[in-house]
Amino acid sequence: MDNKKYAFITEKDFKGLVTGLIKEYKVFGTIKKDGFPAFAGITSFDELELFQSPTHLSAKEFLFPQRETLLKFNIQNKTHEPVIESGEQVIIGMHSCDIHALTLMDRVFAAGTPDPNYLSRRAKTIIIGTECFPDKFCFCKSVGTMTVEEGFDIFLHKLKKGFLVRTGSVKGEEILSRLTKSRPAAFKEIKEVEALQKVKEGSFITTLDAPAEELPGIYEKSDNSPVWDRIGAICYGCGSCNHVCPTCYCFDIKDEVKANLKEGERVRVWDGCMVEDFAKVAGDHNFRGLRANRLKHRFNRKFRYLTGKFDALFCVGCGRCSRTCLVNINIAEITNELIREHNKK
Repeated sequence: MDNKKYAFITEKDFKGLVTGLIKEYKVFGTIKKDGFPAFAGITSFDELELFQSPTHLSAKEFLFPQRETLLKFNIQNKTHEPVIESGEQVIIGMHSCDIHALTLMDRVFAAGTPDPNYLSRRAKTIIIGTECFPDKFCFCKSVGTMTVEEGFDIFLHKLKKGFLVRTGSVKGEEILSRLTKSRPAAFKEIKEVEALQKVKEGSFITTLDAPAEELPGIYEKSDNSPVWDRIGAICYGCGSCNHVCPTCYCFDIKDEVKANLKEGERVRVWDGCMVEDFAKVAGDHNFRGLRANRLKHRFNRKFRYLTGKFDALFCVGCGRCSRTCLVNINIAEITNELIREHNKK
């Protein structure tokens, strides 16, 4: 680490930073909800709690809401009006894997015809990342998302006596300068972060048994694996994995007409490939009626299908899908099983 790139702030400075941001922006941060880490709106520094383990839900919903109005229309007047609801906001407490996921979402919604709703929110959002340590479900090291160098405005590394701070944008530098009394990081403070990084690197319980760059090829040759029927037989098809994943971006569009039959709204709502009706078309035909086929599709979306278009895996190793699955389907364990099958061929 080059000490010219890093600053140091005290605990008092950090409180001043958060308090200052709350005065100027709508702020979302990590809190404890029902005993678990979660993102929520905060109105005071005391509500914020930085966690080393992941939140159960990602911060995706603050940029890509579960439900949003895209346009309003008037049937009688034959008119319509686009709706873009966005305001300046701050998200505090995102970990490296989630920031990687955010950069993937940025690329998705900017590709082809750019999505004005998402991109407007993203342009008005300040990201403050924080360091973390893995729990038994995390495997970000195996997919190259354990550390992050871009996609944030400020990134905090907790030290014994304050924070080492990295800035990733001009806006981040301006906020840090204006709301804190930061100073250049000392050599010993940088060394403390480097030591913590080594501890983190050696603390993963879950790892993948093949390099990340080999995974698309392994999945390509696993279409006929018995794994899919086995896990399909126990999967509930509830869509929890879609809901918690920070890189799932499928949605449905619905036109909702008011009771007066004159006005209405076009809304976008989250959808998920694990839900039974996701691939159903006219005539009640379903391209993926079996849960085994839906699981195969979802796993391939994370490790194979999108790599050609975006040159990246769409699994960031956060472990949320495994953590939340009602029948304990673990994406890392399944991937390792496919790797073992591939190596035997």
